[in-house]
Amino acid sequence: MNPQPVTSIINMRDLALFAKCSVNTVSLALRGSHRISMETRDRIQKLADTHGYRPNPMVTALISSRRKSMAPQTIAFLTKFPQPFLGAPDQPVFFAKLLAGMTDKAEALGFRLEEFAAATPDAPEGADLTRLLLARGIRGVLLFPSGDLSVSFPRLDWSQFAVVAAGFQAGQWPVHRTTTDQGRGIEQCVENLSARGYRRIGLALTRALDPRWSYTASGRFFAWQALQPQPQRIPLIPTDREPATDEEFTTWVLQHRPDAVILHLDSMIDLLASIKKRHRLDVLPVLIGPTTRNDVAGVVPCPEELGRTSISVLARELYMNHYGIPKTPEVTMVGGKWRDGARLRPLPASEEFAMDVLRL
Repeated sequence: MNPQPVTSIINMRDLALFAKCSVNTVSLALRGSHRISMETRDRIQKLADTHGYRPNPMVTALISSRRKSMAPQTIAFLTKFPQPFLGAPDQPVFFAKLLAGMTDKAEALGFRLEEFAAATPDAPEGADLTRLLLARGIRGVLLFPSGDLSVSFPRLDWSQFAVVAAGFQAGQWPVHRTTTDQGRGIEQCVENLSARGYRRIGLALTRALDPRWSYTASGRFFAWQALQPQPQRIPLIPTDREPATDEEFTTWVLQHRPDAVILHLDSMIDLLASIKKRHRLDVLPVLIGPTTRNDVAGVVPCPEELGRTSISVLARELYMNHYGIPKTPEVTMVGGKWRDGARLRPLPASEEFAMDVLRL
């Protein structure tokens, strides 16, 4: 049996001969560098595809290890809070931990993060910010989940950048995304509550917060709810505010009288305690979100891991010289962890019957 011929491996020196240019020009073209003309860049990239050029992963790893001993390459993370996030006195815990995870992973890979506040009064427009980033050699952009959904990130020349969005903001651009797996979190909540006898389970979500999570939480909740008897189905809080006001939340609880409510804010736990005191209605709180209340059961997200994953996806794109809007955008989900709290207890059959009587 005759051995199969070994396919020759095309390297950058070969491409330089085909393109009749220097190896450095080929390297710049394959990285999508703006230091050479778009015509030259496209011509060399087409030659690379035609001749089957593939980057050597061992060389990529070597370059990555060398980067750690060099001046770190900057990754821009864009925020759209009304003021810069770094240095803000009251940073939300989730966002602070998310940034800590991003920073940790970036430093481990030889990068540094720099905030570009995109919604402040003096923030540059898209074209100006594009020129600023390119002038500083910044090719990696991370869209930080921040600010009002109605406020857009600036429209950069995405063909020049590798870009990843943490969360579902900037939905008008089909970029790679990372996100907390809210659907699985809801599934864990209803499974654990149902196993303990809770039947009327509410989700304290508003119409304003729902799209921020791309309907992943409500979608999974309503899929479960559709399998429950009609009297046990509780709607979302009917308001366009985020979060609901104390009055709106209280009215919703008193109207639907749930056994348990899945919450995303610690402050709602105190509201349930107030409702119990004033109206003698005992509703179990269950959290799906960051919390300091260790006695409350729920799904605790992992924002640090989400931050590290966001940088890992962006670093992959940079290593592979993938710039621009991807043809097939990916969504990478990071799961949370279920935690039993001291308040979580089985709902006795007698109490379940009493709750049903109260609702009649």
